[in-house]
Amino acid sequence: MCSAKSSPSAERILPHPGKINLRIATLFSILFIGTILTLFSVVFFLIDRSLYQKEVGFIQHKLLGYWALSQTQGIESFLKSLETENLLLEGTPFFLRLSDAKNNTLFLIRPEGWKEFFFDMEQSLPQDPNSLITLSISSQPYTLVAGGIPLTGDLFLQVGTSTEERKRTLTLLLRTFSLLLVPLAGISFLVGSFLTSRTLAPIQRLTERVQAIILTGDLAQRVPAPKGRDELQDLVTLFNTMLDRISLLVQSMRETIDTLAHDLKTPLTRFRGGSELALQTEDPIRWKTALEEGIEESENLLQMMDTILDISAAEAGALPLRLEDLDLAELLKDMADLYSFPAEEKDVRISLSLPDSPLFLNADPNRLRQVVGNLLDNAIKYSPPHTTVYLEAYRDDSMVVLRIRDEGEGIAPDDLPHIWKRLYRGQRSREIPGLGLGLSLVKAIVEAHRGSVHASNHPSGVGALFEVRLPSHSG
Repeated sequence: MCSAKSSPSAERILPHPGKINLRIATLFSILFIGTILTLFSVVFFLIDRSLYQKEVGFIQHKLLGYWALSQTQGIESFLKSLETENLLLEGTPFFLRLSDAKNNTLFLIRPEGWKEFFFDMEQSLPQDPNSLITLSISSQPYTLVAGGIPLTGDLFLQVGTSTEERKRTLTLLLRTFSLLLVPLAGISFLVGSFLTSRTLAPIQRLTERVQAIILTGDLAQRVPAPKGRDELQDLVTLFNTMLDRISLLVQSMRETIDTLAHDLKTPLTRFRGGSELALQTEDPIRWKTALEEGIEESENLLQMMDTILDISAAEAGALPLRLEDLDLAELLKDMADLYSFPAEEKDVRISLSLPDSPLFLNADPNRLRQVVGNLLDNAIKYSPPHTTVYLEAYRDDSMVVLRIRDEGEGIAPDDLPHIWKRLYRGQRSREIPGLGLGLSLVKAIVEAHRGSVHASNHPSGVGALFEVRLPSHSG
């Protein structure tokens, strides 16, 4: 019932697939088309200016040629040559007009198709040698461009050409571009979709895996890392790392709950049994004894729960550490003094061996005391009377090494691989009171300080040896 209800809500919070692909592809297409339009506008303008300069150059060439001819041959010979030569055979069509000082037309040569441009020549062709004149009519898509030059004080020569070639070229260019624009837009959209799909494929896979995890609750799934080295690969790597951390936390929580459920049962049963027996009597002394035993059991339960929670937090990388610079040698002296009293009760001596120079660490002093305290407590518990517990520390390159050895029976070979497990108690240790959590806490705290701990039997065959290695600090 619960899963059936959670699935639709989970689906609703997921992004709609493909929307971002469509947006990016559309944006890519718009940018591409905008770039093409900008480039076309520049090319169109440059071609238009080039053809315009060609027209102007043609007019200037003709004007200077006729002016030179009039100056060398004289006006009368020049006019006669204009009457006898067919000027329209000179390549590009153009018109030629010669006018007097009152702008009356004395001579006009033009192509037959241009006659509509010359109904009012005096008004439409002013005698201005410093500017170009444009003639246009509504029936033609092109115009005539003319320039002029004075031949004498009374004669003014004008030469003009058509912009038809320029208009035709630009129209053909614009039509070709318009025909290509739609296919280019389609191709740019397809290319943008393809590139976007390939680029965002890791995000799509990430989305699918998140959806699968939300719907199934399976934290074992991981997102395949993309090839190459970029921000998307970093995102996938961070996401997988986050899943690893979450999975570890969930697993740790499950193990903690299972452990608590298993190990709370026995003390709670004893607590209830003692209370029920006390209630069946009228003896106040029995009631007092039951309350004292209940308080003791509750203290043990609280200690066990606190230790298990610390171990779980340390294994999950969430154990709070108050790091500070400290001298391990001074800490070991304090701990040796503290545990000298329980050691004396068992007739056990603590031998402390330290170097002359300080052993600086960057560590949490309270957590480090828990490590040393648990190891010393274990060593004293398993030491026979009239023996020694050896506590020593020294520097080894970039590490500080702490070694604790007793002279007991040592650790059974079958127990060595399991002593770091929670609540594990070997055959020899079951007769000695304890929760079976001390070594698990030691290992968790040491690893939280980026160190390591190792257990073995002493090479001499007498006693167990625990070695802790922690990164040193310059101090």
